[in-house]
Amino acid sequence: AELLAHHHIRREPLSVRQRMSEVLVRLNADRFADFPSLFDPAEGRMGVTVTFLAILELAKEGLIEAVQVEAFG
Repeated sequence: AELLAHHHIRREPLSVRQRMSEVLVRLNADRFADFPSLFDPAEGRMGVTVTFLAILELAKEGLIEAVQVEAFG
């Protein structure tokens, strides 16, 4: 019976690839952005996590650069 059970798979509402594109568009328009301004707290933990993963992936691919402007900043 378990082998014949139907499974429902739903698509994740947030995509890391899509968020990578959004971050790139934002940075292309502004050239520089404060780190916290890239996040939308209204999206909750999932949105913050997806955005952070997108930023890490972009940095890994060398498409963005993170710069610390002040000590402990």
